[in-house]
Amino acid sequence: MAGSATPQDAIPARKSGRVELQAPSHAWISWIILLAYLFVFAEGVAIFAGYYGPEILPRVSAAQFHLCSIYVVEVAIALGPGWCAMSPGWTCGELIAHHAPYTFAVMLCFALNQQHVWILPLCVVLLTPLNEGLFIINSLGAPGWVSKVRRAYGFLVIVLLIMSEIKTWMEVMHKHWVDNSLIMLMLDQCVFPAIYYHFNLLHMYIKR
Repeated sequence: MAGSATPQDAIPARKSGRVELQAPSHAWISWIILLAYLFVFAEGVAIFAGYYGPEILPRVSAAQFHLCSIYVVEVAIALGPGWCAMSPGWTCGELIAHHAPYTFAVMLCFALNQQHVWILPLCVVLLTPLNEGLFIINSLGAPGWVSKVRRAYGFLVIVLLIMSEIKTWMEVMHKHWVDNSLIMLMLDQCVFPAIYYHFNLLHMYIKR
């Protein structure tokens, strides 16, 4: 594995001016993050399988807390020693752009007690940790076919996520319009940066 590094001496990528984060200096760090991602993915699968019954909101809330906690840790080690368990392929800016806005959006959703309204995308997003886990597996030296599986799975789950976001946005907009809740109508538009970001990810998948 790579040695200890800072963002300044991270691995330069092929694109001019692009500096990628290094993998953690010890493999066990990557393994812990991998297992954490797989745990959240298992939570998501259990929710979709109906394992917890109809009262899933507490389980979704717990799983979202776990996912956001992983994101906070990953941002911290990216800003600190300059590591990313999903490297190669991630710059510090890209990691922050992926993790920080989502964590903030979830915090806002729960602070406004809107998690029951956005329950569908909150559930669908719990399937994405497998994609991040496969990134880490690649970093740990998996065979090439794992990357192809990750790309196919990642594309599929992002499509599902976009569909869930748009569907929920339309339903929530209608509800808040009927309720004449102008502040909530404005806050509903916060989902657009996420939809735009996910469409950009699809574009990147297609280009590659």
